Amino acid sequence: MTNTVRALGALTVAVLLPLGACSDVLTLDVEAPGRIADADLNTMDAVSGLVVGMSYDLTQAVDGYLQDVAMAGGNLWHGGSYDFGTLPRGLFYNDPEDWDGEWGSLQQARFVAENGIRRIRGIIPDQFERSRDVARAYLLGGFANRILGELQCESVIDGGPEVPYTEHFNRADSLFSRAIQVGQAAGQSGIVSAAYGGRASVRAWLGDWNGAVSDAQQVPIDFVYEAIFSSAITNDLQFETNGRFEFTVFSTIWEDYPDDPRVPWQIVYDDAGEVAKGQDGQTPFYQQLKYLDQGADVPLTKGTEMLMIRAEAALRSGQLGAMTDLLNQARAHYGMDALDVPASDAEAWPLFRVERSATLWLEGRRLWDLRRWQEQGGLAPDPFAQGRDLCFPISDEERRSNENLS
Repeated sequence: MTNTVRALGALTVAVLLPLGACSDVLTLDVEAPGRIADADLNTMDAVSGLVVGMSYDLTQAVDGYLQDVAMAGGNLWHGGSYDFGTLPRGLFYNDPEDWDGEWGSLQQARFVAENGIRRIRGIIPDQFERSRDVARAYLLGGFANRILGELQCESVIDGGPEVPYTEHFNRADSLFSRAIQVGQAAGQSGIVSAAYGGRASVRAWLGDWNGAVSDAQQVPIDFVYEAIFSSAITNDLQFETNGRFEFTVFSTIWEDYPDDPRVPWQIVYDDAGEVAKGQDGQTPFYQQLKYLDQGADVPLTKGTEMLMIRAEAALRSGQLGAMTDLLNQARAHYGMDALDVPASDAEAWPLFRVERSATLWLEGRRLWDLRRWQEQGGLAPDPFAQGRDLCFPISDEERRSNENLS
């Protein structure tokens, strides 16, 4: 069963009673309520709404960076009319102001979740440790921090001084741990599985591969936890590859994988039978088919990713047979043929990189993988990473407004 992040915007519906043709109804005397006092939100009835707001902010942040990271990580190529500057060529530091919006959305998602948790504790102190809403709030805060850790070269917390990107992984570890604890007390198995998945990834990124494997083993292979898109917030990547022809699979490594069910795409032809062109009128348009409508959801963690974490741990310890078995479990889930055991680490690493990247295609994760494989010596880094920026800078807006940054 798919477990999801519900990202529903707060909608105010005004219902007007029909006035008919009554000539004596000339005015409607309505007293303006004014602003809602902050203290008036400190009620039990407001708790679920606070968590819905956290969910909405996280989905909005995912929507904001997904296109940038798809290009930066080489999962799609830009063949459109929008000006993305040097980003498609992997040069992010040339224009740090281009990251202002994404930085702001991600930090907002983190801040709203972390501070919302503190607020909820004051509202429902007696129920706090067994509340489904609290468990979900911890989970959302964990994902917001994990994303920041994977994308940022360095970071800032609430206007403070510069901190290493690993600060977000440490915060995520703590938040996911609390989501597991409270989720178990609340009987929320979906939240617990999602939190184990999130924590498995950040523990791997912090170098605790044993802890990562232990957590990954708690997540069923068919489990998926997603950021949910809807009429309140639509999947812009889907629109820009279906409603428009802005991004293409052409000129990416996935051109060589036309039949991989994890990386679904097709060549689009025009009325003359020629390969259609992107919005720039020049680039061949190969259309992604992973996200098929504007309500298409984006996975935040899933069981097949957990198999990739376990497979990488086996590869790092030289257990090529165990690695291949785990990869083949994931491939079987997608209806794919099994792989043979590679003869050496030199063969295994390129194989593994493709398997993990295909499993997480267009989920905003490959840029981080390229970075960590590049930075960790002896792991046969991906050639695509050479000469490219592999993380995003603190935004220009943050540097101009934060007195703690030089």
